[in-house]
Amino acid sequence: MKDIILFGIQWSWKWTQASLIQENHPDAFSYVSTWNIFRALTKWPDNALWRYVNDRMNSWILIDDKVTNSLFQAYFYSVIDEWKSMLIDWYPRTINQLDDIFRLADLEKREIMGIQFTIPDEVAFERMASRWRDDDTQESMKLRIAQFYEHTVPVINYFSQHVDLITVDATQSIKEIAEQVNKIILW
Repeated sequence: MKDIILFGIQWSWKWTQASLIQENHPDAFSYVSTWNIFRALTKWPDNALWRYVNDRMNSWILIDDKVTNSLFQAYFYSVIDEWKSMLIDWYPRTINQLDDIFRLADLEKREIMGIQFTIPDEVAFERMASRWRDDDTQESMKLRIAQFYEHTVPVINYFSQHVDLITVDATQSIKEIAEQVNKIILW
C-alpha cells in the first residue's frame, strides 16, 4: 500500500483528478486535503484560529507550518485506515511540511509516492480566467502561481530526490489525464 501525494500548480486539474480517484476507487483511498481542512475552519464561529486561517486564506498567504502540520496530523489520524492508501492533496507545501510527512510516514510504516500534474503557466492563466470566481483577480492569480514556484517547486524537487514522483502532462483532457492516473494508481 502506498500513500499518494498530489502536486500541481493551480488549475492543473489536480483537485478534479483527486475527486475522480475517490469516485472510481472509494474503497482504496482515504482523502486528506489541507485546503478542505482550512475551508472547514473558516465556517466556524469567530475565534482566534478562525480569524487567522480566514485572513491568511483571503490574502492567499500560506498558513504557518506549525498550524498546518498540527491540523494535517490530526485529520490524518482521524481518517487513517490500515487497509486504504491515503490520497493527500494541498500538503506538503513547504520543506518543513515535507519533513513532517516523511517523519509521519516513517513512524506509521507507510510508503509514499507522488504524482505531479504539469501545465505551462499560460494554460494555468487561461483555465483560471475561464472559471473566474469572486475572489479571483489578475493579482491573486499571479500571487498563487508565484507562491507555487517559491514554496512548492522546492518541495517537489526535494521530494523527487527521495521518493518516486511520476509526472503527468495535465494539458490533456480530464478524461485522458484520468486514464493515465488510473494506470499509475493501479500498480
